[in-house]
Amino acid sequence: MNTYLRLITASSCLLMVGCASYDSSSEFDDVVKSIKERHHYVQIATKSITPDTQALVGADIVKAASHYVGNYATGDVDKAELASSKLITEVSFFKNYQEFNSVTINGEAIQLENMRVTSESCTEHCVTTQYVAFPLSPETVANWPESNVRFIFNSSGGGNRVQFSIPKAYFTAANQEAARVVGKRINPSLVASGAETSEKVAQKPEAMIDYWYQKANESDRNAFADWAFANRDGSGTLPTTQSQPLQMMGYWYQQATPTSRKAILTWLLNQS
Repeated sequence: MNTYLRLITASSCLLMVGCASYDSSSEFDDVVKSIKERHHYVQIATKSITPDTQALVGADIVKAASHYVGNYATGDVDKAELASSKLITEVSFFKNYQEFNSVTINGEAIQLENMRVTSESCTEHCVTTQYVAFPLSPETVANWPESNVRFIFNSSGGGNRVQFSIPKAYFTAANQEAARVVGKRINPSLVASGAETSEKVAQKPEAMIDYWYQKANESDRNAFADWAFANRDGSGTLPTTQSQPLQMMGYWYQQATPTSRKAILTWLLNQS
C-alpha cells in the first residue's frame, strides 16, 4: 500500500462511522454494541470489524468495516414475521471502481441492499463509499463449516470482485450474548399449570427446563441430557446452537442451584 493510500485509509476512519473495533486477530469477548428488547424478539448489534479482503478480479478496495445486526425470537413467533438479520458493510474504493451490486455467499448470489446514499470524497483522488447490507441469519453463521465466514462482493459490470473474510467467532460471540438475553426474556407464566401459578414456582429452573424439554425434538433432548450429565456443576459452556429449546434448557440448568441440578439430572434419567 503506497503512502497516499495509507493516508486515505487513516483519514477515512475520521470521516466515516469510525475505525473498526476488531479485526481477524482480535479476541471477541465484548462484541456487542447495543441490545434492543422488543415484544417478540431481541436485536443484537455488534461493534464493527475490519474484514480481511482479497481482490479476485480488478483492484483491491481502500477500506471496509462491517457490523452485524441479529434478530432473535423470544417466543413462538413465526420466523416469516421476524425481520431479517443482516451484515452491514461500509466499503470504500477509488472512483474508477465499479459499484458493488451483489454478494455471493454459500454459493448463492444475493442483491445488496443500499442502507444509505453512496457518498464521495475527493482530495487528489476521489474515493466512493457504499453502505450496503445482505441477509445473514444466526443459523447460517452458527452452522458455518469453516473458521471464517467468507463472501464475495461483485460489481454490476463484473469488472471487480472482492472476497471478504470475517472470523466465525465474531458472530458466535453475538449469538451467545443473544442466548443469554433471550433466556432472561422467557415469560415464567408459560410454564405455570393447575394450581401452581405463582411466579416463585413457575420460575424454578426445573419447571423451565420441563417446559422447553417438551418443545424440543429428540435430538435436542439427547444433546441437552448428554451435556447436563457431562457438566453436573453447571459450569460448562453449551455448544453453540440455534435451537431455542436447547439454548433455554442450557441457560436454566446453569441458573439452577446444586440441589436443583441434582433434581434435574434425576428427572432426565426418568425421561429415557
